[in-house]
Amino acid sequence: MSSRYQRRNRTDRPRIIGTVRERLLLHRIAQEVLDALFDLHPELDIDTEALDHVRLGFLREPCKNLLGFCSYSDGRKGRPKTEFEGRHGVHRILLNRISMNGNLADAVFTVHPEFLHAILGSAEGHGETFREHEARMAGLGRKIADRIRGE
Repeated sequence: MSSRYQRRNRTDRPRIIGTVRERLLLHRIAQEVLDALFDLHPELDIDTEALDHVRLGFLREPCKNLLGFCSYSDGRKGRPKTEFEGRHGVHRILLNRISMNGNLADAVFTVHPEFLHAILGSAEGHGETFREHEARMAGLGRKIADRIRGE
């Protein structure tokens, strides 16, 4: 059976929109991470104008093994485009809604590497450069989560 045939016939899970409060929280987390990127990664060329337009959402449920996902643009016809998609190369960033609601600091820590994927590009994957930059977020996730909770 071809992989194309298997994809079409997979068990479909509904898209998760989340509540208004959950969507606002996701966007608040993303804004805090975007604001921290320059200080965390001063040597990287970060196009915040473009990253500010990345589509954010939630992973389909149930999702037991994945906390976040950076989906790269592939130029497929009919796929909705976002402004600056050509500059950041990302179709969307998705987060595990259950995880976000369960542990805000982990959610902040999860959004950061998804933006790193957008900055470093798909070729880097989880390579050495990615891991070096990802480690810079250690400890900051809890501080950002505390700031968000305090509002």
